Amino acid sequence: MNLSDALGHAPEELSLPLREVLVGYWVALELYDIHRLPLRKITAVAQTPAQCFADLRAKGLDVGHFEVIQLHAAY
Repeated sequence: MNLSDALGHAPEELSLPLREVLVGYWVALELYDIHRLPLRKITAVAQTPAQCFADLRAKGLDVGHFEVIQLHAAY
């Protein structure tokens, strides 16, 4: 399993083996606002929130449109 396998998927869509690999990692998800309804897909995965935001910036994305959450075990 590779961390990049999570990109483009919602946290609740992840397989249990991939979710176990990601426990403790931070993921970036697009924030909801009244003008759009994001799909809550994982856009970045990193060991720290700062690394997630740096990855978003490197992709040319506005970090103000994202939140980062730490993934915990599915059970």
